Amino acid sequence: MKLDHEKYYLLGVGLPTLINHADYSAVAEGEYILAYLHDGPLGNVLTTRIGNLGPKGTNRWYGIKAVSAGAFHAVGLREDGKVLVTGANSLGQGDISDWEGIISISAGALHTVGLCRDGTVKATGFNEYGECNTQQWRNVTAIDAGTFYTMALCRDGTVLTTMLDENDQPETVGWQNIKSIVAGGHHMLGLKEDGTVVAAGSNKCGQCDTETWRDVVGIAAGTEHTIGLKKNGKVIATGSNKNGQCNVENWENVESICAANNMSYAYIPRL
Repeated sequence: MKLDHEKYYLLGVGLPTLINHADYSAVAEGEYILAYLHDGPLGNVLTTRIGNLGPKGTNRWYGIKAVSAGAFHAVGLREDGKVLVTGANSLGQGDISDWEGIISISAGALHTVGLCRDGTVKATGFNEYGECNTQQWRNVTAIDAGTFYTMALCRDGTVLTTMLDENDQPETVGWQNIKSIVAGGHHMLGLKEDGTVVAAGSNKCGQCDTETWRDVVGIAAGTEHTIGLKKNGKVIATGSNKNGQCNVENWENVESICAANNMSYAYIPRL
């Protein structure tokens, strides 16, 4: 969700200090860059480079309703369904000039994904692990891109993914009754209609340990951690906590959550 500062304030852990939270309404974090929606005189998308890496050239982007950040590129979705990109294009992750009718975008580390109005999915960029093999996907209602994979939620509550298990089968085979999805760095999550959470992919930091979660209404994933919003407004977390990104046990009255890289944050209504 976009932050309305009159109605919500932002609570975060592991949060980058490169920008003033009051200056933006939504943020996307890649490995080395931040892209955020901002009401300013130069356009409504700005980027912050970490070190000397990351994209430039968003100061003339107007009419943007969503942003997403990869490792070295940032993508913006315009209100008219056009997609803009800036930053590295060495692997074709910026080859989106002919994309139209896009309703959602997501950037992986080195690839870009767009959900079309007709329920098909476009993808471009690095494809060493099949992350752009989405040509046959149909009836998709939501997308998300991990570091080197792509996942999609279908209208019937099943999930498609390019991430394969040891038997070359999609990791999400058998997932049903899913109402929302999120992609972490190398793990993926599905929130089921009954409030439970399924997970697949890398679990080296415990980021997939969601089997006991109940009454969950929202999920988010960083590179190696997972957070969940419960029906009672509290937040739970699992996985890597090396930057304090799982220190959410005292959060209350949360309305929405987000996570990226090594950070977690929550939108809390102002009373």
